[in-house]
Amino acid sequence: MIMSKGSILTISLKPHLADFCRHEMRQDKEGNIILSRKSDIGKHIYSMVMTSDMPVKGLPCTDPVSFIIPVTGANQYIIKYRFIYVSRWGEEKIQDYIEAEFNLRMRLLFEAGYRKKFSQKEIVESILQAYNIKNTALNYEAVKKSDYRMNRKNRKIIFEDLQKSVM
Repeated sequence: MIMSKGSILTISLKPHLADFCRHEMRQDKEGNIILSRKSDIGKHIYSMVMTSDMPVKGLPCTDPVSFIIPVTGANQYIIKYRFIYVSRWGEEKIQDYIEAEFNLRMRLLFEAGYRKKFSQKEIVESILQAYNIKNTALNYEAVKKSDYRMNRKNRKIIFEDLQKSVM
């Protein structure tokens, strides 16, 4: 979709990841996330954008999230005269990248929280509030799951170290 302030790009994104993107980038009055090359997520999404002479049928979206690609000197003619879209594979790569960024951020926040002797519940609730992630059971579990994965990796490392000591 072409607008005077930019083009709208809609992709499917899990709700907690959409909230993460809203925290990392700005929004316009309509709630569209404004893409910026100042963030790694914005750079990655920009790298997946393709253009076409003809409109491209949109992919089915279970959890649609709209990003606005602002008009710049470098893209003003492309936005004015071409159609912008992301391929199915590009959308999957965007989803994977955002999820990886989210998991990395969560790991860092949990590590800092545990060093300060906060409980898992306190850390999860503070993350949900700070990132304005709706506190539903699904989102709560998504945040908690990133901590579980980190702890599982740590337990495996500890076991391997113990096993080496025994042998």
